[in-house]
Amino acid sequence: MGERITLQRLLEMQKKIWNFKISVDPETAELVAREQLKSFGQLSRIGILVTLPLGIYALVMLFAFAGPDYIAVSSFFLVIAGFMGGRNYFRQVALDPDTADYKAVTKSIVLESIITGIAFSSILSIPFAFGQIPFSLDIAILAMGGLALGGFVYGSIPRAQTYYLLITTTIHALSFIAAEGYAGISAAVLLVFFALCIDYIFRMFFFNFVQRHIHASKKKDAAETVRLLLHDYAEQSSDWLWEINDRHLIVNPSARFAIAVDKEIRELRNMPLEDLFEDSAERNQLIQSLAAGEPFRDIHAPIKIRGELRWWRLSGRRIKTRDGMSKHMRGVAADITSARIAEAKVAHLAHFDSLTNLPNRALFNQSLKRSVSRMRDDQKLAVLYLDLDDFKTINDTLGHGAGDTVLKSVASRLEQTIGIQGMVARLGGDEFAISLRNCGSNDDVMRIANEIIKNVSKPLIVDGHRITTGVSIGIAIAPEAGTGCEELVKYSDIALYHAKQNGRRCAALFETSMHEAVQERRNIEVDLRAALKRNELELFYQPLVSIETSEIIGYEALLRWNHSEKGMIMPDVFIPVAEDTGLIVQLGEWVVRSALHEVANWPEHLTVAVNLSPAQMRSPNLMPTIINALAATGIAPQRLELEITESVLMNDNQSNVELLHKIRSLGVRIALDDFGTGYSSLNYLRSFPFDKIKIDRCFVDGVDSREDCRAIIRAVTGLATSLGMVTTAEGVERSDQLSQLKLEGCIQVQGYLFSKAMPAASVVGRIAPTVERPVQLREIGEQSAEPEPVEAPVSLFRKAG
Repeated sequence: MGERITLQRLLEMQKKIWNFKISVDPETAELVAREQLKSFGQLSRIGILVTLPLGIYALVMLFAFAGPDYIAVSSFFLVIAGFMGGRNYFRQVALDPDTADYKAVTKSIVLESIITGIAFSSILSIPFAFGQIPFSLDIAILAMGGLALGGFVYGSIPRAQTYYLLITTTIHALSFIAAEGYAGISAAVLLVFFALCIDYIFRMFFFNFVQRHIHASKKKDAAETVRLLLHDYAEQSSDWLWEINDRHLIVNPSARFAIAVDKEIRELRNMPLEDLFEDSAERNQLIQSLAAGEPFRDIHAPIKIRGELRWWRLSGRRIKTRDGMSKHMRGVAADITSARIAEAKVAHLAHFDSLTNLPNRALFNQSLKRSVSRMRDDQKLAVLYLDLDDFKTINDTLGHGAGDTVLKSVASRLEQTIGIQGMVARLGGDEFAISLRNCGSNDDVMRIANEIIKNVSKPLIVDGHRITTGVSIGIAIAPEAGTGCEELVKYSDIALYHAKQNGRRCAALFETSMHEAVQERRNIEVDLRAALKRNELELFYQPLVSIETSEIIGYEALLRWNHSEKGMIMPDVFIPVAEDTGLIVQLGEWVVRSALHEVANWPEHLTVAVNLSPAQMRSPNLMPTIINALAATGIAPQRLELEITESVLMNDNQSNVELLHKIRSLGVRIALDDFGTGYSSLNYLRSFPFDKIKIDRCFVDGVDSREDCRAIIRAVTGLATSLGMVTTAEGVERSDQLSQLKLEGCIQVQGYLFSKAMPAASVVGRIAPTVERPVQLREIGEQSAEPEPVEAPVSLFRKAG
């Protein structure tokens, strides 16, 4: 087994040598090539000296045995061989291997090897082949010597060596066969075998030659890299070596160390190492470590250099000698001032808000926990949760730069108002929190809260714009509302919600009933999510009536929630929750799809009106939802009417108008709902050509008793008629109202006078579908191929009947 492995290794080595190629980077390949030229120059000189006696011996043999013609031919080849040798010699003397064109020189040497091989081997082979020289043994010895000499001379150039050996062996082998016939074949075979051995041996030498120089090149590069790194370290490193004796006095201070501490070398000699550093706990730790004589690492100590306080990191250990451990210590010092500053910044950012420099949520919670834990039984602690009113409008209209300026101003005003009474923190966005230690009575806390509202509400000039922002505050007082940090923050947040519900720019003190209301709201949210999964939602339809014909021309789709336990729940209960939680977008999409599926069962002259929320207008799903629903049901687009309120156009007016134009281009009709209750109704009529204007019920309610209501409705119907728009009056409950609306030119009406909202089965002329296929709501969080809808608190299906 061992012999087989050895043979296999020999064969692998042979294959590797014969197929060897210099597969390295070009720079290393060039280095090896130039080393080949140097080696060839040295060996060729030796070869010329050896060939001189061989040439003399050849001349003696020729003149002793050969005829004149053969002497002339052999002399010709001898002259060529001598010329090539002389040319090679003088070229190598003048050649600089480090600058020469090594590729051209190598080609020249290969050509010379071919000519020299032909000339040198022909000198005696030709006379011998024709019987002029009788001594075959001498010829064989000369041939073998020539092969060995050629392999030696051309061994550093494998191609030249192979050509030389091939030509020389061929000529000598042919001469043996020509001179001795079949008897010369054995000699020729032996000569070929010898030539192959020579070629193999010198190729192996060349293989080792190349490997040796490649290895040397790599070592040289590595050494150069190390040298450069050491030089760079010595020039640029912030580390310095130090050494002290058994009394902690500095010995052998280097110039770099002296420069680092801004002292002369003579000043540093015999100075105690600890005297370089400022009095501190860290310096005392260094002194203790030096006194113990034990190795130490990463001791940070302050040092003053050129009047500037900096920080060094020191490590050291006792010096090891042949006789054991010395009492001297040696170590390294590094300047870590930048790292210390960076660490301090990171620590600051971890606990303070980067914009306002107020404590952040984490630091506020830590401080609140400490304050609660230190409260005495006769003390109170208040947590105030603050939220700016309409801050989003500032960002949207003036940009985030203005918003940041407002936040910084608010932070400053809060700190000025609170002073040293407590801590002010920014929790994120436009939310702030305040903790008041030993706050006194509840009235005192409310007084401070009102003072905050007053100061924050003062106008502020930002980029030439006068900005007035309000603030709502929720208050929780310990121990009445609890003594837990999370509890107090939670209850103050609940009180903040109550303050916002009460009109904003006010403060609300937490009460238990608030928590119950929030819990009820949370229950509605949980139930509503379940309702979405169980398909408990249902559309009711309230008829739209033509005043002229008293016929039903369409219906408005109104959402109801048929709760499994609580029964029918009206929109004013669950829609606000849907708005706050973002479910409103999915509800709106379902209403559009369900309403169109239902219209497919109605007579073709009936239309359906669906309310759109501002959140749906911002959702990228709106257009795909409308298009897909129309395509799936085959309903004519003109039978779908989408109602929007002025609030839709108030936010991001341009993009919403563009979207309305796209929807209208499908053939869908657009109505402006609750007209007259907003801020810029006439401007909205100018920005978009609505198909219908719906007059709000607040004007309809008094149309039969108040002249101002009649005047407003008269103006709206006249304006709509001139703009080519239909008018619909909502909330008609009395016949007198209907009569007056007809006199004022109103075209359509709806309300309890005609019908309350009814289930789909009660629609007049409805044809029950053969197979009922309810439209399913997607579950919350379910992935869709459509873009994820934008969620925002909005107002949607607000009508109760």
